Amino acid sequence: MQTKHFRTTTGEYCHISKDTVFIFNTKEPTRIPLEHELSNAWSVKSILNYIFFMLLLFYTLFSVSYYNVGFFMEPINYGGLLLLFLSFVRIKEGFISSNTPMIPRNKIKSVYLKSPMFSYPRVVIYFDGPEGKVLRRNISVKYKKEAEQLLSEEGLLKS
Repeated sequence: MQTKHFRTTTGEYCHISKDTVFIFNTKEPTRIPLEHELSNAWSVKSILNYIFFMLLLFYTLFSVSYYNVGFFMEPINYGGLLLLFLSFVRIKEGFISSNTPMIPRNKIKSVYLKSPMFSYPRVVIYFDGPEGKVLRRNISVKYKKEAEQLLSEEGLLKS
């Protein structure tokens, strides 16, 4: 199987062939993963996010009913509200993101290479998911120039 690849921060390789983009754990792929082949870690992570959100929501509701007007006088409640907001954002991100290891190239809408200031660069792929939803796949890149060159050669990178 002839593919070009770049390294990710998770120790895997993002392979690009003429009809698919997929992530595999070796330089030489022995098989192409299924399109929606997900591990159990995704479901456990999302369930933990839901539980954490519900606990923070119950804490906030209890605090509002206990303190009434003095809710904002207690500094710990600001931390609770901040964590509640951050967990809500994390759950929202879970609905529009995907961890699929294989994306057919005909389903890809656009590809961007983002370089945050305090993190690894990442490739963001927008593609058509099941039921007509547009999903996003984030791939952390170990070496930016290697990924940028390969994505440009393959005609995937949007400027």
